[in-house]
Amino acid sequence: MAIHTQSVTARTQITGTAEYAATVATQWPAAPDATASEPTALRSAIRLLTEAGQALSDKKEDARRYILRATALLQAESDCREHSPNSNGSSAGGTLAPWQLARAMRFIDANLSKKIGPQELASETRLSASHFTRAFRATVGEPPHAHLIRRRIDRAKELMLETNQPLAHIALDCGLADQAHMTRLFTRVVGVSPGAWRRAHVAAIDHSVSEKTEQSRRLAAGVAVMAAGARRAA
Repeated sequence: MAIHTQSVTARTQITGTAEYAATVATQWPAAPDATASEPTALRSAIRLLTEAGQALSDKKEDARRYILRATALLQAESDCREHSPNSNGSSAGGTLAPWQLARAMRFIDANLSKKIGPQELASETRLSASHFTRAFRATVGEPPHAHLIRRRIDRAKELMLETNQPLAHIALDCGLADQAHMTRLFTRVVGVSPGAWRRAHVAAIDHSVSEKTEQSRRLAAGVAVMAAGARRAA
């Protein structure tokens, strides 16, 4: 009887925790400039708490795990919101908060091979597209589209130096329509065509490598002469 009572009590406590956390999650206030949909973390937390409620009857350990995961998600969401110094999630003066800028930059770098729209970047920072565009420009000094183009060009440079891929493939890997598109943007930003830039820099690297190889050869020859002289002296 005591065991049954303890089981019922434990189940009641878990149920109460799940119901309370679910209520908090569904009533979580959205930032004024957030998108209409709930943040991913909150949606995941609600789903986990729903699964916890379904698992209470015969899978208490699973229910406990779901609740702990949901709690962690809600805590992370809370911490993220607390990083915002004012109600709309941005720093004073109309700039992006550090966490917003970091999220936007990480998203750009992780998706350079894809098409990235202003709404996707805005969603990462929980701002409207227009608000994000203004805040990004005030923070970085250039519009999101211009920064994205520059990052695609930087990535193209890396691939031209680190791989032997043809320019057409590099263009696609950098999220550009084709080689002609990359050539047009690259020339506008850098001042020379991708092909000319690649030839010049690869030649410079090859020359540097040749010089270092020659220096190493001369050093090795000098060491060999010194060693031979030492053996003769001995």
